[in-house]
Amino acid sequence: MADDQYSNKQVAHLLRNIAAAYTLIGDPTSKDGKVSRFRIIAYEKAADAIEHLSREIRDIWQEGKLYKVPGIGPGIGSALEEFFEKGESSHFNEVLKGIPPSVFRLMEVPGIGPKKAFRLVMHFGITDPETVISDLRNIAKTGQIAELEGFGQKSQDDIIEALDVFERQDRREERMPLPYAFEVSEEISKHLAELKEVQQIDLLGSLRRRVSTIGDIDISVMADIGDSKKIVDHFLKYPGKRSIEGAGDRKASILAAGNVRMDLRVQEKESYGSMLQYFTGSKAHNIRLREYALKKGYSLSEYGLKAARGTKLEAKGEGVSKSKHPDGEEILTFKTEESLYAFLGLQYIPPEMREDTGEIEIAHMKSVPVLIDVEDIRGDFHIHSSYDVKPSHDLGINTYEELVDEGVELGYSYIGFADHNPKQSGLSNEEIIHIMKDRKEHIDQVLSTSKIPYFIGLEVDILPSGEIALPEKAFDYVDYLIVSVHSSFRMPMKEMTERVLKALSYPKVKIFGHPTGRLLGAREGIDLNWDLIFQYVIENHIALEINAGPSRLDLPDTLVKEGNELGATFIVNTDAHAASNMDWMKYGIYVARRGWLTKEKVVNTWNYDKLKKWILK
Repeated sequence: MADDQYSNKQVAHLLRNIAAAYTLIGDPTSKDGKVSRFRIIAYEKAADAIEHLSREIRDIWQEGKLYKVPGIGPGIGSALEEFFEKGESSHFNEVLKGIPPSVFRLMEVPGIGPKKAFRLVMHFGITDPETVISDLRNIAKTGQIAELEGFGQKSQDDIIEALDVFERQDRREERMPLPYAFEVSEEISKHLAELKEVQQIDLLGSLRRRVSTIGDIDISVMADIGDSKKIVDHFLKYPGKRSIEGAGDRKASILAAGNVRMDLRVQEKESYGSMLQYFTGSKAHNIRLREYALKKGYSLSEYGLKAARGTKLEAKGEGVSKSKHPDGEEILTFKTEESLYAFLGLQYIPPEMREDTGEIEIAHMKSVPVLIDVEDIRGDFHIHSSYDVKPSHDLGINTYEELVDEGVELGYSYIGFADHNPKQSGLSNEEIIHIMKDRKEHIDQVLSTSKIPYFIGLEVDILPSGEIALPEKAFDYVDYLIVSVHSSFRMPMKEMTERVLKALSYPKVKIFGHPTGRLLGAREGIDLNWDLIFQYVIENHIALEINAGPSRLDLPDTLVKEGNELGATFIVNTDAHAASNMDWMKYGIYVARRGWLTKEKVVNTWNYDKLKKWILK
């Protein structure tokens, strides 16, 4: 697995440093030393793409798929390949030569860009990246920055505030798992909704795109412009606030518990769609959309569309208006995102797809898929009960009857139970078989008048040998098996792939559970040859699980999209250990949508007869 220097965060940081170095000193590897703006943008785009990958970039390189990552072309790719092979890149080293590392550390502070960081470091000689933050604060507090030409007192005060904010944020958790970020955003949304002046509330950025881990909470409010100050003031009174990081008439930022940064924007109805689109898409998506708009004669910004190359501005279509840009020029504004995309001749693109992975091209062809939604789900097949099978792992806390009642409450048409397999230590095969027989008889008895059909499954450990932790005679007492890796996560790719393929070959195995075994922020996924895994599950009608557990969200969205393009079948499960956990389903659906899945590709959206036929196949 990747060492820390090869983590997505560190590789993205490295590429941003290269972009900054180009900005500061040009390209030392070229004859004239000049560098095009497009090369700088290319490095920034690649950094953004890598930072938001749901798999480690080095693992993708090892699979020979580096150039499938958006933004990685021959130039950046060849340097990265050398970096992964040798631990360094001669090209990167040459570009970074002569720039003190403290410059890049200082650039992490909000509001301090490459040129400002470089000037401060070089002028004051603060070259130690470990102490540059405290060194600069001490210099600022003695008034020396204010004396520099082009800075002044206000700039010095802003730098001191930015350094304080950075140190507070730097002490917090790296990124929040999506479900936790949603909980936090729901709290601030409820607080904002207390005001009658608030007409609409939306999430922005990676949270609206449902990325698996989130940095900051970005939120927008639609309101009359005259009410914006009142809304901002109310936002600043959020009970969970720890400090105010900035405030204006229409925007504000606070740090909440856990040093979570929350940013608010207030926008009027006429231009709300323009703003919502601009602050939702990934940087790569927005760059591609701006390029697309330019070809049609328009310049796209958060305010809407300005005419480019003499294009005549005409407010055609529903929700389109003429207004004034802050710079005084005429601009087209849009009430909704749908009206903006339609004006450009594009089909509406759901937020989860806005990652510059081909979505604009298919929107131009009017071929955007109808993505799966929570309402399409008809059942859950990875649920743990309180029935004691002497399990290898933890029990659930609810009975089968209670789980069925929850399924009925959720509107399900069927349900599947998948307790952990009986432990192997201390139990003979005969005892395990007897436990499984008793379990089936118990389920059939207590659910003899079940309100919905049920299937009896089991989640079974994949042992290091590839065998599964259940004697084959016990298969008689289940309808289906989920096989999952719960141990020995660090095996080499070839051995791990052979291990998993052997487990998938057992009778009644219908689901590969939480396939990478990752735990967000705690454990990276296992190394597998996904080409072989995809091929096997497709040929053998096995579903890849999208596990909606908040700490998992596994299979990751990039692999869902890859498997989807090849023709794999999926199942979205909660891995619930309590009836209340069954409402986690939405988080798995978000992953499925980011993988461009339609409901037809997800087995637990099928009707009962089709689903039963698949299980018994």
